[in-house]
Amino acid sequence: MDTCARFILLGKLVFDDFGLLDPITVRRVCTDLPTQKILGKALNNAPNILLHFIHSCPDLEKNLVELADTRCSDPAETCKAKQELVHSFAFELLREKAPALYDALPWHDWDFSIVTDKFRLWRTKLLLCGEGTTVTIEKCRRTAGVYVLEPVEIIARYLEKKGGLEKVKRLKVLRSSSENIPLGPNSVELAIADSVGENPDKAFKELARVSSNILVLCTRPEGLCPPVKWFCEHGFTQDSVRVNPTGAALPCWWFSKSLD
Repeated sequence: MDTCARFILLGKLVFDDFGLLDPITVRRVCTDLPTQKILGKALNNAPNILLHFIHSCPDLEKNLVELADTRCSDPAETCKAKQELVHSFAFELLREKAPALYDALPWHDWDFSIVTDKFRLWRTKLLLCGEGTTVTIEKCRRTAGVYVLEPVEIIARYLEKKGGLEKVKRLKVLRSSSENIPLGPNSVELAIADSVGENPDKAFKELARVSSNILVLCTRPEGLCPPVKWFCEHGFTQDSVRVNPTGAALPCWWFSKSLD
């Protein structure tokens, strides 16, 4: 059983859970070419999901309606298409459906000493982005300040609530992504990213603009980390970080403007 199949069982994920997805993820679902081949079949007799997709991405309404008009005479094919989509987006569905459960995934709990060995937290401002920020903020209580990038409103509110419960001082959740960071140049000393999104070049440019150092973690089994070649071409240095629940040492990458 692969990781996504385990998520489906863990979160009892079903096709109707696509109605929970934020507009950014909905756009990914609707514009991903492999997904489009089965999306039409999956949207058969699913008007609630079709309406949610249209409301999330009005500019895609025409294409979505055309896809939904794709007739599928075999109910088994429709069911299979829905199951394939749930499997393809199990990470995203679990995160929206059960944020607290998503927090418990083992690769989010990595050894923070890789940061404290290099930085004095009490005088270091941090920027967190990507997956796992809801876990990482627990380790930022003694920092000089922490910004978290989170474009999904429900997760942003969860972060703010959890930050309060964990007594994380000087926490500010920014409703944005790593590709468009609403901060000035060199606003923080360290940016920590679980991934660099679907447009790594743009994300890297923004992260390097607002932070003097960048740590990119590659702890998620099916994350969005670029290949090793990309990191080397952009001046990163490879390192490793221990994932606490499993003890496994997984790759991570450092970038520092002071080394340029």
